[in-house]
Amino acid sequence: MKPLEILHILPGLWVGGVQSQLLTVLGNYDRSRFYPIVCSLSGIGTIGRKMEDMGVEVHCLNKLGNRLDLTIIQDLYRLMKKREIKIVRTHQYHANLYGRIAANLAGVPCIVVSIHNIYNRDRKIHRRMINRFLAGLTDKIIAVSETVGRDIIKYDSIPKDKIMVIYNGIETNRFLHMSNGSAVRTEFKIPSSVSVIGIVGRLVHQKGHKYLLEAMVRIKARFPGSMLLIVGDGPLKGELTAYARDRGLGKDVIFAGSRMDIPDLLSAMDIFVFPSFREGLGNALLEAMAAGKPIIATDVAPMREIINSEEVGILVPPKDSDALASAIEVLMSDRVRAEALGGAARRRALSFFDIKNTIDKYTGLFEDIMRRKGMAV
Repeated sequence: MKPLEILHILPGLWVGGVQSQLLTVLGNYDRSRFYPIVCSLSGIGTIGRKMEDMGVEVHCLNKLGNRLDLTIIQDLYRLMKKREIKIVRTHQYHANLYGRIAANLAGVPCIVVSIHNIYNRDRKIHRRMINRFLAGLTDKIIAVSETVGRDIIKYDSIPKDKIMVIYNGIETNRFLHMSNGSAVRTEFKIPSSVSVIGIVGRLVHQKGHKYLLEAMVRIKARFPGSMLLIVGDGPLKGELTAYARDRGLGKDVIFAGSRMDIPDLLSAMDIFVFPSFREGLGNALLEAMAAGKPIIATDVAPMREIINSEEVGILVPPKDSDALASAIEVLMSDRVRAEALGGAARRRALSFFDIKNTIDKYTGLFEDIMRRKGMAV
């Protein structure tokens, strides 16, 4: 029996948490059972090219704009019919909208929607009405955390039995044999004696970089031999660069840009900080945990699902630079505690957030839906 064709639909394939998670999923499918195809409503982007490099078929519609475009539904319908798609999985609002309508018109037997973030923009009344209507055309709605699941129920009034929580996963084997970070430190001219605080994430407001930069002013006063390594790119790069410079941190903050060699970059960090205040589930946080880094994260609901005890990491109030600085000072002063936190974080990541667990749950769900509809698996 030939593999089941599964079509993933996204708004775009730029570098982002949703796109990077899908890249990991695609790399771990059992190709004897599932044949993945990806469709971007816009262009191909960096992640799209990575998908092509691993042999995944990528289609780009180059159409997504600010206005409703019914031709996107038509294009998706034609693709689904031509490729005899059996499973459609959509990601993020616009792909969820266009993809579900097209899949129903095309008679796709298995339609699964993924919600990757807590509700913010999706609290808008028109989006809530659309989500509620389209839920009836959907076999299962996946929430990447219990917190996201509660938002779906609260704002879209969707029955609980329509929702399933499947945590994101990471390739934990990439973090089992970490380097000593010397290559990255050499690249950025960071002396081996310098303590490095690190963050990985897109340079957007919700990630909280500004509050970490404010905390670094205080950290530099007490620990002059320390630096901040910021990995990621985004619309706030210029603003954050100027912010660091204006506070006398120009030489102490490194903006590394968007990178794919995350294990190597993490290996150069002594402490990992995740100050995001709006998140569905933080993939970068999971990777830092798998790398055995002592973690400081914001005390918001999705983070409490990951950092489930004070033995795994330190949680601080969101948007609080003083609390961030205090937590960093604790770990800079107590290396024994920092090492213990890193070890506990790694054990939790390896046990609960391996990509194989995520893949098994998705494939089990797909097969269950297909069987219930009398389709051969």
